[in-house]
Amino acid sequence: MVKPMLELVNRGYVYRATPISQEVETYLRQCFGADRKMYNLHVAHLYDYLEKSNYQIGDPLPSLKKMGMPTVSEFKKQCVNDNVAYLYLVDAFASNEAKQHFNKAITAFNKIACKKQYKKSALKRQKTLGIEPTFRDLKGIPKFHSRKDSKASYTTFNQNGNIYIKDEVLYLPTAQKSSVKVVGLNLNTHRPLPQGSKIKNVTVTMNTKGQFDVSICVEFPMEIASIGTPTRILGLDYSQSHFFIDNEGKKANYPQYYREMEERLVKEQRVLSRRVKGSNRWEKQRLVVSRLTAKVANQRKDWLHKKSYALANRYDMIVVEDLDLRAIGQNKYYAKNQQDNGFGNFRLYLKYKLKQRGKYFVKAPKDFASTQLCSTCGHKNTALKGNVDIREWDCPSCGTHHDRDINSAFNLKHYGERYTKEKILPQIVVA
Repeated sequence: MVKPMLELVNRGYVYRATPISQEVETYLRQCFGADRKMYNLHVAHLYDYLEKSNYQIGDPLPSLKKMGMPTVSEFKKQCVNDNVAYLYLVDAFASNEAKQHFNKAITAFNKIACKKQYKKSALKRQKTLGIEPTFRDLKGIPKFHSRKDSKASYTTFNQNGNIYIKDEVLYLPTAQKSSVKVVGLNLNTHRPLPQGSKIKNVTVTMNTKGQFDVSICVEFPMEIASIGTPTRILGLDYSQSHFFIDNEGKKANYPQYYREMEERLVKEQRVLSRRVKGSNRWEKQRLVVSRLTAKVANQRKDWLHKKSYALANRYDMIVVEDLDLRAIGQNKYYAKNQQDNGFGNFRLYLKYKLKQRGKYFVKAPKDFASTQLCSTCGHKNTALKGNVDIREWDCPSCGTHHDRDINSAFNLKHYGERYTKEKILPQIVVA
């Protein structure tokens, strides 16, 4: 093992929080509103520009400068003229971060703009009502954030120590014009922050039940020692039914929490649909549904963390496929399973858990045909391409009988072994 090196690491720690007063809770809700309002102003300007410039479906969206997007300051002045003054009464980052999020949405859409894909609801409306879809119906295009549907959150950054924790109370910056001079939240600190950590930024979120969570991003020094040459290499092949199957033939057997809760959720959502929207009974039933969906999300996250932790402790290198999970989620036969198992988050958890142990996380490129290659002789069976019904096959070259998933996992392991020889060993020799 190589001598440990001290590295600065960024990590996020999430705590349940309670505002110290009703005034603070009102202030936080205003911050959520400011973030949402500023984002919607950017979206409104974008739509107006696209309508005037005769936007052609399939073209990328222009830069903010090209479309003449006003600055955050100009938007704020516009809101004052429209008798919307609360943007000046909250943390300035609540508005500034909305612009950054809008920029990211533009970048993400431009990557898929050439596909010219419309939302399913727009295509259904076209088929049943004859209403032609417009650019507003394109998948991934920035859309207005609703006060009812969107997640309420805002992010603020630490400047000159204006974010700090004292006696398990998190103190956040406020605006000079705000009547709230102290913004504090009592933290349920179920685990302490790392020793010597420095707070970089904080994201405050309110869930559908009105509960507050804070995600504290901290930077702290950590000793990370590279293991050198990996010896225990594992290949993981994504599986719709089992979550993953490794080259040892083991199946993850994901519990499918949403499927287990689905029957109960359907019953409770049916009750909710029969309530008068906005009434007291509707609100109570909405909380019931919200509680069930939150439980499923928490169960899934807990399982993913525990599984990735166990694998990161046991193996030196883990190789997975670079799957386009978004494309899989568009398939009506696979979408529900793919969105239930959270394989994308699993890959993220594996990556950082392996990295902080000095180990390796490798993604095989999309052009690596792990499913079609024979793990024994390397023959490529093109008959398997796009045909998921073939679960077992015999190699036409060497005659070896293969299980589709286990064979794919073996090929991923072989890719990791080649990656070690070609990329890792030369670096170790040079060092």
